Amino acid sequence: MARPVTLHDVARRAGVGKSTVSNVLSCSGRVSEETRERVRAAVEELGYVPNRAARQLRGGRTGIIGVYVPGVPSTSEFYMRFVFGIMEHAAGRDRDVTILTASGRRSPRALDGVIVADPHQDDEFVPVLMRGGMPVVCFERPPDGMRPQVVLWADHRRAITELLDRMAAAGARRPALVLPPETGDWAAQLGSGYRDWCAGHSVAAEVAHHPWVPSPPEVSRAVEQVLAAPGVDALVCASVDTAPVAVQVLHRQGRQVGRDVLLASATESSALRLGQPPITALDLSPLDAGRRCADLLDGLIGGGPGGVYQHPVHLWWRDSTRGQEPFTGSAVPAPPPSGHQPPPD
Repeated sequence: MARPVTLHDVARRAGVGKSTVSNVLSCSGRVSEETRERVRAAVEELGYVPNRAARQLRGGRTGIIGVYVPGVPSTSEFYMRFVFGIMEHAAGRDRDVTILTASGRRSPRALDGVIVADPHQDDEFVPVLMRGGMPVVCFERPPDGMRPQVVLWADHRRAITELLDRMAAAGARRPALVLPPETGDWAAQLGSGYRDWCAGHSVAAEVAHHPWVPSPPEVSRAVEQVLAAPGVDALVCASVDTAPVAVQVLHRQGRQVGRDVLLASATESSALRLGQPPITALDLSPLDAGRRCADLLDGLIGGGPGGVYQHPVHLWWRDSTRGQEPFTGSAVPAPPPSGHQPPPD
């Protein structure tokens, strides 16, 4: 039997050292693009297959990262795309991804690092992950007392403020908000940003909550509650795909979406883009967010620094908030992220 192709064989064929071949295969080190192409050509020509298990054993790593998404349904389009973004990036770095389930009785040890999405203050598993001794990246800011090495967050307070300003310009005078419990940074920012906007415009705030994993009747009851308040002529639904339920409620009440009541969502989805009418939405680009979290975790695993980073939010302006404003079909982006910021004290 022919012997397996080794790293030394590839290095000799490419005319470089073994360390250079290792750097090319692990996407690390400073190697010119010309040299990378020469090494890749040698790998393909010789049919070299890296022994990942041996490489991980030498580096003290498993080649596996974890993802924990608390408090959301497995069918959520937002988090499915977020996880797909992580998996896409991980595949390019020869890593596997495992989805973690909550348990306060154990800490996942066989992981190189973990990504936690929007940790909630009442989730007992998140502190377990933080104490696990592994690199941790949080998407959205964690509750007080939790200090991951890296945080990627979005300015939802600013985003909902600009959304409400646009809705007011389109004719809305008293907007209402429907959202899940404000136990995580995303919902808490939306709630506080909405209340501050109402206070600044001398408008009575009207908020209704539904569970984190709501049934359609639970969403309907929350929507009906805020619509029953006098003068409510605009509505923001926070959670993914709750706005279409609001459309059904408005239709039952004989009210026209985009005219009688302006309607927007704080989470983008395909149902909002394709529905009738198309619904205005704030978009976090979850696929890109997942990629960024995985890239930041890669940096931590490789010994890079921690920090706090900002992720952009975009506003898609559609027929459901047309009001008295001429509709052009354009998308209105929120201000770009400020980039790297120093870690909080």
